[in-house]
Amino acid sequence: MKLAPKFTIPELFDRYVKNSFPSKEKAFEILAQPGRTLYWGTDPTGPNLHLGHSTNLLLLKNLIAHGHHIILLIGDFTAQIGDPTDRDATRRPLSEKEIKENMRDYLDQVYKIIPKKFFKIEYNSKWYKKFSFSEVIKLASHVSVQQMLARDMFQERIKKERTIGLHEFLYPLVQGYDSVMLKVDGEIGGNDQTFNMLVGRDLEKELVRKDKMVIATLLLEDPTTGKKMMNKSEGQYISLRDSASDMYGKIMAMPDSAILPLWKLCTEESLPSQENISAQPKTTKEQLALIITRMYHGEKDAQRVRKQFRSIFSEGQLPTDIPEIEAKETLLQTVVAAGLVPSISEGKRLINQGAIAINDIVVKRWDQPNAPRSGDIIKIGPHTFRKIR
Repeated sequence: MKLAPKFTIPELFDRYVKNSFPSKEKAFEILAQPGRTLYWGTDPTGPNLHLGHSTNLLLLKNLIAHGHHIILLIGDFTAQIGDPTDRDATRRPLSEKEIKENMRDYLDQVYKIIPKKFFKIEYNSKWYKKFSFSEVIKLASHVSVQQMLARDMFQERIKKERTIGLHEFLYPLVQGYDSVMLKVDGEIGGNDQTFNMLVGRDLEKELVRKDKMVIATLLLEDPTTGKKMMNKSEGQYISLRDSASDMYGKIMAMPDSAILPLWKLCTEESLPSQENISAQPKTTKEQLALIITRMYHGEKDAQRVRKQFRSIFSEGQLPTDIPEIEAKETLLQTVVAAGLVPSISEGKRLINQGAIAINDIVVKRWDQPNAPRSGDIIKIGPHTFRKIR
């Protein structure tokens, strides 16, 4: 099987790319020659990839179709440090056990966009587990403290008198050294990773005399607020392994301002005009939800959940095939154990907002006895239903 490109290289950049280094013209020149090696790295800080990651995966898929070699680097070592990017507080370090658990389904999620055997897989623990402390010191000599302190997020923390861990200075250095070990022609990552990727560009140029290209992709942001639409830290995202009904429903629950960014960065379909979106936001959003659900679950399931969604919200009916879950001692423990919310604190927040109901009765207090019983229907938000076994 061979992948067919959906876009030319300039079209790919127009659709998915925010910036490139040393320049867009140089990137076009490099990518015009098949056989280049590029990589995308992701840290398994949680078990889910989400629609925000799909931008990079769709770009990678098209670059493979243009004849380039792709490496997917799983940062099982860097996840232990924690990427400080966009963080106003130090990230909690993860244990090796947590990282292994998070990685369990990672590749299955990637395969939903890029088929098996079309890319190489590497893990950066392969080289960092052999690193001695003297090698860390030697590597650290290539980056200055001033260079690290220039990062906006560190400046913000200093202003707010919040802690900056010394290990957070090491993260860009360690991520950057991945480029040295892989000896790649280019790296792809979200625009928020530009600093880290440029550190790698400097290191690769200095240590192996190779001029790495950096491609910074557009972030999936709400144009009205500038905030990321997919936020794992806050439990607000659409996972690539969500069920068809959850994926469709979550897209329908997004604000109208999200339609064009989601369509542009998470699909390969021709874009609707802003006029059509403004004139028919609900219809356009239904088309988008169908397209994205079809990408991950196929035509049959996508059509099924669209019909189900319409019956629920137009006719007030319950879904006909509500997934079943096990009851725990409390409602909060039940929804967390079932993976419906990422944490107890997020569950409390949803209850305080009136977003969780049992048998159509809104739960008003998280600290009241509310253990679900067999046969109960739990509803979270406007679109997620679960039945207690």
